[in-house]
Amino acid sequence: MTQPSVYSRASVIDAAFELIREKGWASVSTRSVARKLGSSTMPIYSHVKSVAELEKELRMKARDLLLGFQQRPYTADALLNLAMGYVIFARDERHLFRFLFLEKPEPIPLEELAGMRGSLTDQFGEDIAGGDALTGLSVRGQEALVRYSWIFTHGLAVLVNSGAFGSLSDDTLVEFLTDSGEAFYLWAERTTS
Repeated sequence: MTQPSVYSRASVIDAAFELIREKGWASVSTRSVARKLGSSTMPIYSHVKSVAELEKELRMKARDLLLGFQQRPYTADALLNLAMGYVIFARDERHLFRFLFLEKPEPIPLEELAGMRGSLTDQFGEDIAGGDALTGLSVRGQEALVRYSWIFTHGLAVLVNSGAFGSLSDDTLVEFLTDSGEAFYLWAERTTS
């Protein structure tokens, strides 16, 4: 007769997630998760069939946390809040950001970059993607603004995550993101009209 597991799938995923938050993806193994749970490796293998499955679960959990950061009201501007949330996630959840975007990144097909405004609408709603900054531009300009703003935001997030800028205040981050957004808007307005 087999003994029932006292650990649920959720507890296994949570333990692995906490390991990433504390020490990064390289610290996650069946043994380290078992140690975190205070168990043998048997519960891990009974709930998670492969490292790829565990990685997928952890990626979804990390993306949900990132989404929570992006939905916070840092400023009065919804688009700026998305960018701020992304950079603050990179700063405050260093290991999770690295897991998602540096250590185990999912490939981004180039054709997806051409439809980023649509992705923005799908993920955050028409109110965000139809903000004042976008509605004054052609569709091509809207796409370019979203695409290049995201590329800049991601680069800023990597720099903040790495500590290259030292410690930046939220006000400085808002200034960087606002200035770059305005520059991209002016460029998109001028070159895509």
